[in-house]
Amino acid sequence: MATVTDTAQPNMPALDVSPNDNRTYRLITLDNGLRALLASDPTAEHGAAAMAVDVGAAHDPTGLPGLAHFCEHMLFLGSEKYHEESAYKKFLAAHGGRSNASTSMEQTTYKFEVLANHLASALDIFAQFFIAPLFTASATERELNAVDAEDARNRTVDGRRLLQVLKAAADVNLQDSQGYTA
Repeated sequence: MATVTDTAQPNMPALDVSPNDNRTYRLITLDNGLRALLASDPTAEHGAAAMAVDVGAAHDPTGLPGLAHFCEHMLFLGSEKYHEESAYKKFLAAHGGRSNASTSMEQTTYKFEVLANHLASALDIFAQFFIAPLFTASATERELNAVDAEDARNRTVDGRRLLQVLKAAADVNLQDSQGYTA
């Protein structure tokens, strides 16, 4: 196992890489404090990116169950730079890509892949969701309904029920209506 470190940034953790892995890696910290892992594979057909935000269902305020999951839904629905709600999905679909997001108890992860020669444009659209998302009134009711529908469907899933029991046991102030909707 080889180890990759960024010597320009000594506080970055080392990354263990298989000696059979021909990709190159670099761990960086951006000016805004965001840490990123860059991986390069010149032979790859697709490029990809993911963003993990350290806010999940466990961080939902009392009285606002599902807030993290709601934000997950709303984030991909336009930005100040790319106003059209479906611009991101249309761009990815037109360029061999796809996206997804998920909310766990501790974090929310957003990800996409696209044909490699369209990665820079996709990254610009993706980044704008975290810089200046729209959160329009027209999408709010629709996405609230979508989150509620997912929650209703998930309430019968044993794994989700177990998570709710664990969450309730960990939070003595948890109200009965506070749920895990991711």
